[in-house]
Amino acid sequence: MGIERICHLSDTHLGYSEYGKISPRTGLNQREQDFYDAWDECIGRIIALRPDLVVHAGDLFHTPRPSNRAIRVALAGIQQISAAGIPMVLISGNHETPRIRSTGSIFESLALFSGVHCVYEGEYRRLAFDGLDIHAIPHCSLSEELEMACRSIEIRAGAGCNLLVAHGTWTQTESFSMGEFNEQRLPDFTALYPDAFDYIALGHYHRRVDVAPRVSYCGSTERTSLNQAGYPCGFLELDLAGGERTYHELPARPMVRIQPISCRGLRLQEIYDRVAGEAQSVPEGAIVQLNLAEVEESQFLGMDMRLLEELFPAAFYLEKSISYEAADAVTHSPSLHFDSLGVEFGRFIAALPEMELDRETLFRIGSRYLEEDEE
Repeated sequence: MGIERICHLSDTHLGYSEYGKISPRTGLNQREQDFYDAWDECIGRIIALRPDLVVHAGDLFHTPRPSNRAIRVALAGIQQISAAGIPMVLISGNHETPRIRSTGSIFESLALFSGVHCVYEGEYRRLAFDGLDIHAIPHCSLSEELEMACRSIEIRAGAGCNLLVAHGTWTQTESFSMGEFNEQRLPDFTALYPDAFDYIALGHYHRRVDVAPRVSYCGSTERTSLNQAGYPCGFLELDLAGGERTYHELPARPMVRIQPISCRGLRLQEIYDRVAGEAQSVPEGAIVQLNLAEVEESQFLGMDMRLLEELFPAAFYLEKSISYEAADAVTHSPSLHFDSLGVEFGRFIAALPEMELDRETLFRIGSRYLEEDEE
């Protein structure tokens, strides 16, 4: 009968943790638990659909050295898919690719399950199924590795259908970047191999979007940033025969970015009143970003941050961004949150002013020191 229906998921980021709040149900960090819940829900939905194949397009984990708990949750879900007799293909993304390859990869263990195929060593692999060839390109740490992987693609005569899976930012029509220095910039596979692929399954960008005919990001199963507020979370179901794509949305913690409130000429109480009006529409358990603009310096000094938080009793967390008018035009952001050291270091490198330096080499050397420190 062959492979006819495929479930395409990506960016599950197991092990993601933020905000320091504890789940009363499990005792874990609540955001970490949110990502585990999204994964479990996704696995249950996929098994109920009974597809012929599952493809995970990268960033199964949030870090290259996931915790034992994150590994256990991942293994439990993958074992369910394996036990159901559904083959699964996983490629590594930029978040879970070790900066020092000699340290090994968690994907070595995942591949021990029956029917589970992992591609993670920075090079192209072709996987042959009944009536379908999967062309897998995982995250490549070096641009030379990516070029070699793309040149190595082998379209086999008589393969039937061909599906490409890759993790990175598609830049042919517009930029689908996540703002991470080590993200992989994908070439236009549709131009390199015209009409070769029946479908291209992309991972990395956390929004479900069709970037070209037969080329799709499925988005993430949970949101890692307030920049993703308004994006649905879920996975795609693909009918290879008809080309139809069905999106299955998953429940996720709501995120709300309140439009900037101009405080020019307002008294403090008037500011509080406007904020209270916005807070009324915040859903229960939401992560909220409050933006106060043009706050006079004297108002900022007299502002009660605790009172602002009390105006959002339904919110899970309130992130405050307050800019005030001053001679030096300083912007105050009372809430600052950081990702892993490797991700933050990459963003630091990307933000450096233009100068004569090899950013890729600088990132690789710095990342090696960070990896050695973790060891």
